[in-house]
Amino acid sequence: MISALTIQGYRGFENFEMSGLGRLNLLVGTNNSGKSSVLEAIFLLMSAGDPGALWKVLSVRGERVVTDQGSPLTLHTEAEVRHLFHGHEMLPGSKFAVSGPPLRSVAIEVMETSSNPKAFADAADDGGIAIPGLALDVTGHYPEPPIPRIPLTGMGGLSDAFGAPRRPTRRPAHSCIFVASQSLTINELVGFWNEVTLTPAEHFLLKALQVINPEIERIAPQVETANSYYRGGSRGGFIVKLRGTEHPVPIGSLGDGTWRMLVMAMAITQCRGGVLLVDEIDTGLHYSVMSEMWQLIYNTAKELDVQVFATTHSYDCVYSLAPLCGSADERNPITLQRIEPGKSKAIPYGQNQIRIAADREIEVR
Repeated sequence: MISALTIQGYRGFENFEMSGLGRLNLLVGTNNSGKSSVLEAIFLLMSAGDPGALWKVLSVRGERVVTDQGSPLTLHTEAEVRHLFHGHEMLPGSKFAVSGPPLRSVAIEVMETSSNPKAFADAADDGGIAIPGLALDVTGHYPEPPIPRIPLTGMGGLSDAFGAPRRPTRRPAHSCIFVASQSLTINELVGFWNEVTLTPAEHFLLKALQVINPEIERIAPQVETANSYYRGGSRGGFIVKLRGTEHPVPIGSLGDGTWRMLVMAMAITQCRGGVLLVDEIDTGLHYSVMSEMWQLIYNTAKELDVQVFATTHSYDCVYSLAPLCGSADERNPITLQRIEPGKSKAIPYGQNQIRIAADREIEVR
Protein backbone atom coordinates (compact mmCIF):
# COMPACT_ATOMS: atom_id res chain seq x y z
CA MET A 1 0.00 0.00 0.00
CA ILE A 2 0.96 3.63 -0.47
CA SER A 3 1.99 4.82 2.99
CA ALA A 4 2.43 8.50 2.10
CA LEU A 5 2.06 10.76 -0.92
CA THR A 6 4.15 13.68 -2.17
CA ILE A 7 3.03 15.91 -5.06
CA GLN A 8 5.16 18.63 -6.63
CA GLY A 9 4.08 21.03 -9.38
CA TYR A 10 0.81 19.27 -10.21
CA ARG A 11 -2.24 21.48 -10.90
CA GLY A 12 -2.89 23.63 -7.82
CA PHE A 13 -0.16 22.00 -5.75
CA GLU A 14 3.28 23.53 -5.75
CA ASN A 15 4.22 21.16 -2.93
CA PHE A 16 1.85 18.86 -1.08
CA GLU A 17 2.09 15.87 1.28
CA MET A 18 -0.24 13.30 2.78
CA SER A 19 0.93 10.90 5.48
CA GLY A 20 -0.40 8.08 7.62
CA LEU A 21 -2.40 6.53 4.79
CA GLY A 22 -4.34 3.33 5.37
CA ARG A 23 -6.46 0.74 3.65
CA LEU A 24 -9.38 3.16 3.25
CA ASN A 25 -8.76 6.90 2.98
CA LEU A 26 -11.50 9.53 2.78
CA LEU A 27 -10.41 12.95 1.46
CA VAL A 28 -12.39 16.00 2.57
CA GLY A 29 -12.06 19.73 2.04
CA THR A 30 -13.77 22.75 0.54
CA ASN A 31 -14.36 23.28 -3.16
CA ASN A 32 -11.13 23.84 -5.11
CA SER A 33 -9.00 22.46 -2.28
CA GLY A 34 -7.50 19.84 -4.61
CA LYS A 35 -9.25 16.60 -3.61
CA SER A 36 -9.82 15.46 -7.18
CA SER A 37 -6.29 16.50 -8.11
CA VAL A 38 -4.92 14.16 -5.45
CA LEU A 39 -6.87 11.26 -6.96
CA GLU A 40 -5.55 12.15 -10.41
CA ALA A 41 -1.98 12.30 -9.11
CA ILE A 42 -2.31 8.81 -7.61
CA PHE A 43 -3.77 7.56 -10.90
CA LEU A 44 -0.82 8.95 -12.87
CA LEU A 45 1.58 7.49 -10.31
CA MET A 46 0.08 4.02 -10.57
CA SER A 47 -0.04 4.18 -14.39
CA ALA A 48 3.62 5.24 -14.53
CA GLY A 49 2.85 8.19 -16.83
CA ASP A 50 0.92 6.22 -19.44
CA PRO A 51 -0.37 8.67 -22.11
CA GLY A 52 -3.82 7.10 -21.91
CA ALA A 53 -3.96 8.00 -18.22
CA LEU A 54 -2.99 11.57 -19.06
CA TRP A 55 -5.74 11.66 -21.66
CA LYS A 56 -8.29 10.36 -19.14
CA VAL A 57 -7.62 12.93 -16.42
CA LEU A 58 -7.71 15.77 -18.95
CA SER A 59 -10.85 14.50 -20.70
CA VAL A 60 -12.78 14.03 -17.46
CA ARG A 61 -12.38 17.76 -16.76
CA GLY A 62 -13.22 18.77 -20.32
CA GLU A 63 -9.72 20.14 -20.90
CA ARG A 64 -9.84 19.51 -24.62
CA VAL A 65 -9.93 21.54 -27.83
CA VAL A 66 -10.86 20.61 -31.38
CA THR A 67 -8.28 21.62 -33.98
CA ASP A 68 -8.37 21.43 -37.75
CA GLN A 69 -4.64 20.63 -38.14
CA GLY A 70 -4.48 23.06 -41.06
CA SER A 71 -7.53 21.69 -42.86
CA PRO A 72 -11.20 22.19 -41.95
CA LEU A 73 -11.82 18.67 -43.29
CA THR A 74 -9.42 17.10 -40.81
CA LEU A 75 -10.61 17.69 -37.25
CA HIS A 76 -8.75 16.30 -34.24
CA THR A 77 -9.34 16.49 -30.52
CA GLU A 78 -6.42 17.56 -28.39
CA ALA A 79 -6.06 17.42 -24.62
CA GLU A 80 -4.58 20.65 -23.21
CA VAL A 81 -1.56 19.31 -21.31
CA ARG A 82 -0.63 22.69 -19.81
CA HIS A 83 -3.43 22.38 -17.25
CA LEU A 84 -1.57 19.53 -15.54
CA PHE A 85 1.26 21.85 -14.53
CA HIS A 86 1.15 24.25 -11.61
CA GLY A 87 -0.10 27.65 -12.73
CA HIS A 88 -1.30 26.25 -16.08
CA GLU A 89 2.13 27.08 -17.53
CA MET A 90 3.89 24.67 -19.86
CA LEU A 91 7.37 25.62 -21.04
CA PRO A 92 10.52 23.57 -21.66
CA GLY A 93 11.57 22.45 -18.20
CA SER A 94 8.06 22.55 -16.70
CA LYS A 95 7.69 19.47 -14.51
CA PHE A 96 5.45 17.73 -12.04
CA ALA A 97 6.28 14.74 -9.88
CA VAL A 98 4.36 12.30 -7.69
CA SER A 99 5.83 9.77 -5.27
CA GLY A 100 4.19 7.16 -3.11
CA PRO A 101 6.49 5.23 -0.82
CA PRO A 102 7.62 2.57 -0.61
CA LEU A 103 8.05 1.68 -4.29
CA ARG A 104 6.74 4.23 -6.77
CA SER A 105 7.54 7.63 -8.19
CA VAL A 106 6.87 9.30 -11.52
CA ALA A 107 7.94 12.64 -12.98
CA ILE A 108 6.77 14.21 -16.24
CA GLU A 109 8.80 17.03 -17.76
CA VAL A 110 8.31 19.14 -20.88
CA MET A 111 11.26 18.74 -23.24
CA GLU A 112 12.20 20.36 -26.53
CA THR A 113 12.56 17.96 -29.46
CA SER A 114 15.37 18.51 -31.93
CA SER A 115 14.05 16.22 -34.64
CA ASN A 116 10.77 15.09 -36.07
CA PRO A 117 9.65 11.89 -34.30
CA LYS A 118 8.03 9.18 -36.37
CA ALA A 119 4.69 9.99 -34.74
CA PHE A 120 4.78 13.47 -36.27
CA ALA A 121 5.68 12.06 -39.69
CA ASP A 122 2.78 9.60 -39.53
CA ALA A 123 0.42 12.42 -38.61
CA ALA A 124 1.68 14.46 -41.56
CA ASP A 125 0.97 11.57 -43.90
CA ASP A 126 -2.61 11.62 -42.62
CA GLY A 127 -3.02 15.30 -43.41
CA GLY A 128 -1.82 16.75 -40.11
CA ILE A 129 0.99 19.24 -39.53
CA ALA A 130 4.36 17.74 -38.58
CA ILE A 131 5.95 20.39 -36.38
CA PRO A 132 8.81 19.38 -34.14
CA GLY A 133 8.61 21.16 -30.82
CA LEU A 134 7.68 19.78 -27.42
CA ALA A 135 7.36 16.34 -25.89
CA LEU A 136 6.75 14.85 -22.46
CA ASP A 137 9.63 12.96 -20.88
CA VAL A 138 8.50 10.38 -18.30
CA THR A 139 10.90 9.20 -15.62
CA GLY A 140 10.57 7.58 -12.22
CA HIS A 141 10.77 4.44 -10.16
CA TYR A 142 8.18 1.79 -10.95
CA PRO A 143 8.21 -1.92 -11.79
CA GLU A 144 7.36 -1.57 -15.51
CA PRO A 145 9.54 -0.59 -18.51
CA PRO A 146 9.84 3.17 -19.05
CA ILE A 147 7.32 5.08 -21.16
CA PRO A 148 8.78 6.34 -24.45
CA ARG A 149 8.90 10.11 -24.86
CA ILE A 150 5.38 11.37 -25.65
CA PRO A 151 5.27 13.81 -28.59
CA LEU A 152 2.99 16.83 -28.37
CA THR A 153 1.29 18.66 -31.20
CA GLY A 154 2.40 21.99 -32.62
CA MET A 155 -0.03 23.59 -30.14
CA GLY A 156 1.50 21.67 -27.25
CA GLY A 157 -1.45 19.30 -26.88
CA LEU A 158 -1.90 15.56 -26.55
CA SER A 159 -3.72 14.25 -29.60
CA ASP A 160 -4.93 10.84 -30.70
CA ALA A 161 -3.74 11.84 -34.17
CA PHE A 162 -0.21 11.65 -32.79
CA GLY A 163 -0.56 8.21 -31.29
CA ALA A 164 -1.96 8.99 -27.82
CA PRO A 165 -4.37 6.22 -26.79
CA ARG A 166 -7.83 7.11 -25.57
CA ARG A 167 -7.50 4.84 -22.51
CA PRO A 168 -4.71 3.61 -20.26
CA THR A 169 -2.89 0.63 -21.76
CA ARG A 170 -0.32 -0.41 -19.17
CA ARG A 171 -0.96 -3.13 -16.64
CA PRO A 172 -0.54 -0.83 -13.60
CA ALA A 173 -3.36 1.38 -14.89
CA HIS A 174 -5.59 -1.70 -14.96
CA SER A 175 -4.85 -2.37 -11.28
CA CYS A 176 -5.72 1.24 -10.52
CA ILE A 177 -9.22 2.32 -11.53
CA PHE A 178 -10.32 5.94 -11.31
CA VAL A 179 -14.08 6.38 -10.90
CA ALA A 180 -14.67 10.06 -11.61
CA SER A 181 -17.81 11.86 -10.49
CA GLN A 182 -19.18 11.23 -14.00
CA SER A 183 -18.70 7.49 -13.37
CA LEU A 184 -17.24 4.86 -15.69
CA THR A 185 -18.51 4.39 -19.22
CA ILE A 186 -20.99 1.71 -20.19
CA ASN A 187 -18.43 0.03 -22.42
CA GLU A 188 -15.88 -0.08 -19.58
CA LEU A 189 -18.39 -1.76 -17.28
CA VAL A 190 -19.47 -4.32 -19.87
CA GLY A 191 -15.81 -5.10 -20.51
CA PHE A 192 -15.27 -5.68 -16.78
CA TRP A 193 -18.34 -7.95 -16.70
CA ASN A 194 -16.52 -10.45 -18.91
CA GLU A 195 -13.98 -10.88 -16.10
CA VAL A 196 -16.62 -11.06 -13.36
CA THR A 197 -19.25 -13.40 -14.79
CA LEU A 198 -19.41 -16.92 -13.30
CA THR A 199 -16.94 -15.97 -10.56
CA PRO A 200 -17.57 -15.17 -6.87
CA ALA A 201 -17.35 -11.50 -7.83
CA GLU A 202 -20.67 -11.82 -9.64
CA HIS A 203 -22.39 -12.63 -6.33
CA PHE A 204 -20.62 -9.65 -4.75
CA LEU A 205 -22.07 -7.33 -7.41
CA LEU A 206 -25.55 -8.61 -6.68
CA LYS A 207 -25.03 -8.12 -2.93
CA ALA A 208 -23.86 -4.55 -3.56
CA LEU A 209 -26.95 -3.73 -5.62
CA GLN A 210 -29.20 -5.20 -2.94
CA VAL A 211 -27.86 -2.58 -0.53
CA ILE A 212 -29.78 -0.06 -2.64
CA ASN A 213 -32.69 -2.25 -3.72
CA PRO A 214 -33.28 -5.58 -1.90
CA GLU A 215 -35.74 -6.62 -4.62
CA ILE A 216 -32.95 -7.16 -7.19
CA GLU A 217 -32.49 -10.89 -7.79
CA ARG A 218 -30.21 -11.03 -10.84
CA ILE A 219 -28.17 -8.78 -13.10
CA ALA A 220 -26.98 -9.29 -16.68
CA PRO A 221 -25.50 -7.21 -19.52
CA GLN A 222 -27.55 -6.36 -22.60
CA VAL A 223 -26.35 -7.76 -25.89
CA GLU A 224 -27.07 -4.49 -27.69
CA THR A 225 -24.53 -2.63 -25.57
CA ALA A 226 -21.81 -3.04 -28.18
CA ASN A 227 -23.92 -1.08 -30.67
CA SER A 228 -24.08 2.70 -30.83
CA TYR A 229 -27.53 2.73 -29.20
CA TYR A 230 -26.06 3.15 -25.71
CA ARG A 231 -23.08 5.35 -26.44
CA GLY A 232 -24.86 8.59 -25.68
CA GLY A 233 -26.40 7.47 -22.40
CA SER A 234 -24.98 7.96 -18.93
CA ARG A 235 -26.50 4.77 -17.53
CA GLY A 236 -27.35 1.53 -19.26
CA GLY A 237 -25.95 -1.65 -20.69
CA PHE A 238 -27.35 -3.83 -17.90
CA ILE A 239 -30.73 -5.26 -16.96
CA VAL A 240 -31.90 -6.55 -13.59
CA LYS A 241 -34.55 -9.04 -12.49
CA LEU A 242 -36.73 -7.73 -9.67
CA ARG A 243 -38.53 -10.03 -7.27
CA GLY A 244 -42.14 -10.55 -8.29
CA THR A 245 -41.73 -9.19 -11.83
CA GLU A 246 -41.76 -11.22 -15.03
CA HIS A 247 -39.76 -8.95 -17.32
CA PRO A 248 -36.25 -7.55 -16.71
CA VAL A 249 -35.82 -3.85 -15.99
CA PRO A 250 -33.06 -1.62 -17.45
CA ILE A 251 -30.72 -0.58 -14.67
CA GLY A 252 -31.15 3.05 -15.72
CA SER A 253 -34.77 2.83 -14.54
CA LEU A 254 -33.66 2.31 -10.94
CA GLY A 255 -31.97 5.65 -10.30
CA ASP A 256 -28.51 7.06 -9.72
CA GLY A 257 -27.81 5.13 -6.52
CA THR A 258 -28.14 1.71 -8.12
CA TRP A 259 -25.91 2.70 -11.03
CA ARG A 260 -23.29 4.25 -8.74
CA MET A 261 -23.18 1.15 -6.54
CA LEU A 262 -22.76 -1.08 -9.61
CA VAL A 263 -19.87 1.07 -10.83
CA MET A 264 -18.02 1.00 -7.49
CA ALA A 265 -18.60 -2.71 -6.94
CA MET A 266 -17.48 -3.58 -10.47
CA ALA A 267 -14.42 -1.37 -10.19
CA ILE A 268 -13.14 -2.78 -6.91
CA THR A 269 -13.33 -6.34 -8.25
CA GLN A 270 -10.89 -5.29 -11.00
CA CYS A 271 -8.33 -3.72 -8.62
CA ARG A 272 -6.95 -6.79 -6.84
CA GLY A 273 -3.61 -5.83 -5.33
CA GLY A 274 -4.00 -2.26 -6.56
CA VAL A 275 -5.81 1.01 -5.90
CA LEU A 276 -9.42 2.19 -6.28
CA LEU A 277 -10.01 5.94 -6.65
CA VAL A 278 -13.57 7.28 -6.30
CA ASP A 279 -14.40 10.96 -6.69
CA GLU A 280 -17.52 12.06 -4.78
CA ILE A 281 -18.22 8.55 -3.50
CA ASP A 282 -21.61 9.52 -2.07
CA THR A 283 -23.05 10.58 -5.46
CA GLY A 284 -26.59 9.26 -5.80
CA LEU A 285 -26.56 7.51 -2.40
CA HIS A 286 -29.00 8.24 0.41
CA TYR A 287 -27.45 8.62 3.85
CA SER A 288 -29.35 5.54 5.09
CA VAL A 289 -27.29 3.17 2.91
CA MET A 290 -23.86 4.76 3.39
CA SER A 291 -22.84 2.73 6.46
CA GLU A 292 -23.54 -0.50 4.61
CA MET A 293 -21.74 0.84 1.54
CA TRP A 294 -18.62 1.57 3.60
CA GLN A 295 -18.73 -1.88 5.23
CA LEU A 296 -18.99 -3.55 1.84
CA ILE A 297 -16.11 -1.57 0.33
CA TYR A 298 -13.86 -1.97 3.37
CA ASN A 299 -14.36 -5.74 3.66
CA THR A 300 -13.81 -6.24 -0.06
CA ALA A 301 -10.72 -4.02 -0.02
CA LYS A 302 -9.19 -6.20 2.70
CA GLU A 303 -10.08 -9.41 0.90
CA LEU A 304 -8.69 -8.29 -2.47
CA ASP A 305 -5.78 -6.25 -1.06
CA VAL A 306 -7.12 -2.99 -2.57
CA GLN A 307 -6.25 0.43 -1.20
CA VAL A 308 -9.16 2.88 -1.50
CA PHE A 309 -9.05 6.66 -1.84
CA ALA A 310 -12.35 8.54 -2.02
CA THR A 311 -13.55 12.13 -1.80
CA THR A 312 -16.72 13.65 -0.41
CA HIS A 313 -18.39 16.93 0.56
CA SER A 314 -21.06 15.14 2.57
CA TYR A 315 -21.24 15.18 6.36
CA ASP A 316 -23.42 12.06 6.19
CA CYS A 317 -20.65 10.28 4.32
CA VAL A 318 -18.14 11.12 7.06
CA TYR A 319 -20.58 10.35 9.87
CA SER A 320 -21.51 6.95 8.40
CA LEU A 321 -17.84 5.96 8.27
CA ALA A 322 -17.39 6.41 12.04
CA PRO A 323 -19.08 3.15 13.18
CA LEU A 324 -16.75 1.16 10.93
CA CYS A 325 -13.74 2.79 12.61
CA GLY A 326 -14.64 1.05 15.85
CA SER A 327 -14.26 -2.42 14.36
CA ALA A 328 -11.59 -1.80 11.72
CA ASP A 329 -8.56 -4.07 11.67
CA GLU A 330 -5.43 -2.29 12.95
CA ARG A 331 -3.48 -3.79 10.03
CA ASN A 332 -6.00 -2.21 7.65
CA PRO A 333 -6.57 1.27 9.11
CA ILE A 334 -9.09 3.87 8.04
CA THR A 335 -8.04 7.50 7.73
CA LEU A 336 -9.64 10.83 6.96
CA GLN A 337 -7.42 13.37 5.22
CA ARG A 338 -8.47 17.02 5.35
CA ILE A 339 -7.08 19.11 2.49
CA GLU A 340 -7.08 22.87 2.94
CA PRO A 341 -6.50 25.35 0.08
CA GLY A 342 -2.98 26.75 0.11
CA LYS A 343 -1.71 24.31 2.75
CA SER A 344 1.23 22.05 1.91
CA LYS A 345 0.15 19.15 4.12
CA ALA A 346 -3.12 17.31 4.63
CA ILE A 347 -4.41 17.00 8.19
CA PRO A 348 -4.75 13.27 8.96
CA TYR A 349 -7.44 11.89 11.28
CA GLY A 350 -7.08 8.39 12.67
CA GLN A 351 -9.92 6.02 13.48
CA ASN A 352 -10.42 7.25 17.04
CA GLN A 353 -10.41 10.86 15.91
CA ILE A 354 -13.03 10.11 13.24
CA ARG A 355 -15.26 8.48 15.85
CA ILE A 356 -14.85 11.38 18.29
CA ALA A 357 -15.62 13.92 15.54
CA ALA A 358 -18.80 12.05 14.64
CA ASP A 359 -19.91 11.58 18.27
CA ARG A 360 -19.38 15.25 19.11
CA GLU A 361 -20.59 16.52 15.71
CA ILE A 362 -17.25 18.24 15.10
CA GLU A 363 -16.97 19.66 11.58
CA VAL A 364 -14.00 18.06 9.77
CA ARG A 365 -14.94 18.71 6.15
